[in-house]
Amino acid sequence: MDLLNEVQIFIKNIVYWIFSFLSSSLFFFIFGLKYIEIWGKDYLLPFPTKNTFSVMAFLKIKQDLLPVNVQLITMNPMSAFVSQILFSMLLGFLLTIPVFIYNIVMYLQPALLPREKKVVFWSLIPFVILFFSGCLFSYVYLIPATFKVLYPFATVMGAQPLFSLDEFIYYVIGLMMSVGVMFLLPLFMILLSYLGIIKAVFWKTKWRYALLLFLILSAIITPDGSGITMLMLFLPLATLYFVGCFFASKFGESD
Repeated sequence: MDLLNEVQIFIKNIVYWIFSFLSSSLFFFIFGLKYIEIWGKDYLLPFPTKNTFSVMAFLKIKQDLLPVNVQLITMNPMSAFVSQILFSMLLGFLLTIPVFIYNIVMYLQPALLPREKKVVFWSLIPFVILFFSGCLFSYVYLIPATFKVLYPFATVMGAQPLFSLDEFIYYVIGLMMSVGVMFLLPLFMILLSYLGIIKAVFWKTKWRYALLLFLILSAIITPDGSGITMLMLFLPLATLYFVGCFFASKFGESD
């Protein structure tokens, strides 16, 4: 019975996010900016159109990230349709992620002590900032550098560089989300030490293992033989780790 009540409470807290996520995704998929004539004057308003917000955002990403000499292709119409739906859902998720985190916190609130409630609520803003900072770092620096380094290998071998539409979207989304989650590292370190789950001294003594793990993850996420993009991801992760060590020892339990 208790388990059933817990499930019902969880669903009640999360259903608002699901509704906002689906609504915003549908909005991005159907609506776009279009000039509408009202009483003799043209106004740029959201309106159902083929050039939707998701299409506009995708064209901007394509312009910023896809190398000039690389052609974007699709093998069938369904692939393009599904890719547009997926991209609309990504935009909806990014827009509503603060709502998702807030509802998760509200679900956990009854089980938290006053001290724990305070630190969890105060961590909401840093969570959003760090996550979107990781996504932005990946978008501005990491993805363009990866394409710039990897695609010349195809041209040297005489191959025509092509990129399928769905693979392009999956790669961009996957890398942005992965790096966004990685940038949350110092926040998790501080929270775990502040709540007494992991002592702050643990982070200080295990830094060598952490750096090795970052190197491995960076090499997996950015498959670049030159090591340039690997270092581009490794250096900020290492910096964030030591920032987390500093604040964990400042606010957490060290003994």
